[in-house]
Amino acid sequence: MYDKITYDMGWVVQVEKHYPGNYGAPGMARAPKKKRTPEDIARQNERNKVKRVQRTIIMNFKEGDWHLTLTHRKEERPETEEEAKKYIGKFLDKMRAAYKKAGYPFKYICATEKGKRGAYHYHLIIEDIAAPDLNTKNMVMKFWPHGMRNFSPLYKDGEFEDLAEYLTKKETKEEGKGHSYTHSRNLVMPKPKREKIHQKTWRKDPIPKKGYYIVKDSVINGINPVTGYPYQHYTMRCTSEEDTHGRIYTGTIRGGPQ
Repeated sequence: MYDKITYDMGWVVQVEKHYPGNYGAPGMARAPKKKRTPEDIARQNERNKVKRVQRTIIMNFKEGDWHLTLTHRKEERPETEEEAKKYIGKFLDKMRAAYKKAGYPFKYICATEKGKRGAYHYHLIIEDIAAPDLNTKNMVMKFWPHGMRNFSPLYKDGEFEDLAEYLTKKETKEEGKGHSYTHSRNLVMPKPKREKIHQKTWRKDPIPKKGYYIVKDSVINGINPVTGYPYQHYTMRCTSEEDTHGRIYTGTIRGGPQ
């Protein structure tokens, strides 16, 4: 028997399989166990945080939404983190009010970053709306007069994963930079489905569920250094523009069935 944890986020499904506690399948060979160091625990906590943010991005945003970078003109640069937070806080308040007035929820993920030279700037993920009563790009241009606004459309191939790691990266004292990460309260958080599978083991090459394909290079068959027992992680993606939750995504889902 093993545990199977599934995160169904519509167009992406992530699966994790492992043996519970210190109990593997009967007759299974066990690798030597290793006691975790504080460094091991810190690295694992960081990996878990990145996964949570990645799943939150996937659950709430789609291809074509924006990775928005906001900067300050030299003469308007905040000198402290508190001052920087006031700038971005006012911007988010104005965006939220404009969305509410037009009848749209305003969803965002935001990281305030201090660069190597001490200049603060901001990375955001926001939904792209281009409707007669609300245009996201126009609102950003209107409510951020303090410097540059760089719009970069989100792509499914790797960017969601890369952004999650970037937005949550830890402060490094050597470079004097780091991120202060926040998000809107209305984001939908993925809930894991936990199952007990009454089989001795799993397929080394998993089979995707109908309408999905296994993402190339996402299958990881490893050994948990703490328990000494195997685990498996993999990701599936929807093969069409409409996922099993009935949500439709614009653009082409690149990569194709594997």
